[in-house]
Amino acid sequence: MNQHEKELETACTRYAREKGYISIKLENTGHTGIPDRLYLKDGKAIFVEFKTPGSGRLSIFQSHWLERLTRERFTARAIWGEEEFKELIK
Repeated sequence: MNQHEKELETACTRYAREKGYISIKLENTGHTGIPDRLYLKDGKAIFVEFKTPGSGRLSIFQSHWLERLTRERFTARAIWGEEEFKELIK
């Protein structure tokens, strides 16, 4: 993850925790392309893949996971900015 993505993830995670969400970093799962974070609150599970604002692109594996999780009726999104994230977790 590059520095811009990391900064975005950090800022969004701080915001989510302030709103009462549990935040779980999804790393070393053995599944290439799994989203970066899982946010939990009030029976909701939201998977988020953070991308560099303005230029980040999803890999084929990332797209696959977001689509698969969405088919399973989870909320799963790629996020390029803080405002987009705030709208997602209202």
